Amino acid sequence: MTPDEILAQLKQQFGDALTDSEVKGAEVRLTTTAERSREVCRQLRELGFEYLNCLSGADWVTHLEVVYDLSSLQHPNKAHVRVKVNRDSPVVRTVSDLWQAANWHERECYDLFGVRFDGHPDHRRILLSEDWVGYPLRKDYADERLVPYTDYGMEEKAAKTEAAKGTAKEAKPAPPKPAPPAS
Repeated sequence: MTPDEILAQLKQQFGDALTDSEVKGAEVRLTTTAERSREVCRQLRELGFEYLNCLSGADWVTHLEVVYDLSSLQHPNKAHVRVKVNRDSPVVRTVSDLWQAANWHERECYDLFGVRFDGHPDHRRILLSEDWVGYPLRKDYADERLVPYTDYGMEEKAAKTEAAKGTAKEAKPAPPKPAPPAS
């Protein structure tokens, strides 16, 4: 099946649930809703996308996304699926039963972005301790334990840099003048 045929079949089956879609080379790229994401992923699995390359999260300030990169080992096609989720209650159905690799990827996405994967068999943090507060890869994340950046000492450092530049100019010898032509 070609990527164009795959996309046409997905559009026919899911219609308005695919909010954005295109084919770029051998890759089908699409965006879908959180409510229909599992069905879209299941259909892609049935179409031969048996390998989950990566599942990751993204924070676009206005919303969060879960991104699936899939490959087929039978034909040279790839799929890139973006699922927009609400920042306030980010929930997506798990795909860990479709691709075993999704198990730890979903836990990592929960740990760092706060996206809950409904139906996940072991939904807990994987990188951070269980008592960690917040989700560190969100753009609105703030940790009071971190020392904020200050401009302390920048004026002194800038003055030293300028002085060093001036000294280097003064110490530099003038280039030799070319010798006059011999007559």
